[in-house]
Formats: sequence, C-alpha cells, structure tokens
Amino acid sequence: MELHFTGRGAMLNPSEGNTAAYFEDDQNFFLIDCGEDVASKLIEMGKLNQDKNYYLFITHTHGDHIGSIGTLIQYLYYVKGHRLNIVFGPNMTYAENILGILELMGVTSETYNIVNTRMLENRSPLFNKISYTESNHGMTPLKSCGLTIDTPEGNILYTGDIADPRIITNFFSANFPDTIDKIYVDTSLNESPVHMSLETLKRIIPIGLRHKVYCMHINHPDLITEIPKWGFNLVDSSTLNLLSRDINTLNEDELRTLENELKNRLSEVEKLQENNNQKKLTKQINHEIQKRAYDQQS
Repeated sequence: MELHFTGRGAMLNPSEGNTAAYFEDDQNFFLIDCGEDVASKLIEMGKLNQDKNYYLFITHTHGDHIGSIGTLIQYLYYVKGHRLNIVFGPNMTYAENILGILELMGVTSETYNIVNTRMLENRSPLFNKISYTESNHGMTPLKSCGLTIDTPEGNILYTGDIADPRIITNFFSANFPDTIDKIYVDTSLNESPVHMSLETLKRIIPIGLRHKVYCMHINHPDLITEIPKWGFNLVDSSTLNLLSRDINTLNEDELRTLENELKNRLSEVEKLQENNNQKKLTKQINHEIQKRAYDQQS
C-alpha cells in the first residue's frame, strides 16, 4: 500500500508544505496528521467533498501536525454533514492534549467522534489493522507516536517525527525483510536533536532494504538530491506544493509533473475564455435581433 502526501516539509521548511499523508478506499478516507495548510489543500483537491467515512490519526500536537484540525472538523461537519473520526490508541499519552486543543478552538464534541484503533480492524480492504507505536521526538517536550499498518502487502512503519533510531531497528527486529512493505521516516540533512538524520539512516538501514524506505518531513532542499544518491526514496508531494516551490529545487520528475499541471490549467483557462467569448457573442447576437425587431416595429 502506498501513502499519498499533501506535503513533505518539516516545520522550518514551509515551501514543501506540512507533512501529511492519506490513503483511501471506496468508502473510507484515512488521514495522518493535519498541519496548518493541510485542510485547505484537501478542500482544494476535492478530497473532503466525497461521501466517505473520514478518519484522522495524530502523531503529536506540534502545529505542523495538528494546526488545521479545527478547519478539518468544521468543514466536514457544517459543509458536508460528516463527523470526523479521530482515532485514539492506548499508546497516545497526549490524547487529552488533543481534546484540550479542540476545546480551546471552540470545536464542540458533537462535531466529531473519538474511535479506538481496535474499531478499525478489517475496516478497509487496504489493511488488517493499524496501531500507534510509542515514539520519541527527541528534546521536544511533546510525547509522540508513529504508526504501524498491517497490510496485505506487508507491514508499514510511519515514524511521525522521531529522534530515536530504535523505533526503526525495533521494527526490523519484529519483521522479516519480506514482511516489510514500506518505512516512511522523517529525515533531516544534518544531525538533529528532534529528527532522524540522513547519516543515521545510512548507518542503521541495510543497503538491501533502502528501496523500502521513503523519506518525508525533510528540512532542507539539498535532501531532494541527496536522498536518492544513497538508495532511499523521496515521497512525492501534491502538485499544489510544486507551484509554490523554487523551480531550481525541482527534480526532473517534479518538473515534468509541474509542466503537465500547468498545461492542464492553461487548457482550462482557454476553455473558460472560449465559453466566455461564446456567451458574449450570443449576447451580442440577441441584442442585435432585439434591436432589429424594435426598429421594424417602429
């Protein structure tokens, strides 16, 4: 199973957008984190306009991971008539903080549901179960969790901001290489007290498994070229982010995607202009017909 990203940037790398991932089936939409720009992007992408059950996983309560939760809940409830299902798990020691944040935002309890991870078992054909994995966000005062997702293709680890490599090495210990599907890990260019560095990833992840590792939450443009050099993947982010990026930081695939998107948007503008011109012409013809009819009557 592959996750899709609305952004892949760290808090201090806003040009890449807030890191948030989603996956969906015919009946359900699952979102991991909802930083400051996430809800607006999902609205623009049309992802919140579907007749589906919406679920949110929260790895921790930093603003770039939970900042648009109020907009997300209230848009779904008041505009689309859906209650967001916020997924809690036994390892979430920060669960009360989430409820406190919602109360301070003025988000009332009837606009969302609290569900347990156990309620999601076999909820979707995409996975068997999802659980929170207690994590370590380094020197920050916040508790955090990653996610493990048991899928038909194998197990997935989503780190959700970690500084302790044991989260990854423990995942390796609990799984055989052929039972691992993907590892999504936040990645810093240099050693960091709060995130995993590229050097650490190079040290702890065997070369034969690097093709299963997808780097996200990147904090520096140089990582876009450095990550593939060492056999790791870089998650793709939404085209919406490409439009706001410095064009010099885009790789060939991103440039191609941006080119196609701009062509599509230009085509839409041309169609709109053509429709507007047709409307103007029709209006002019009708006006001329009415004028001639009036002149004949006179």
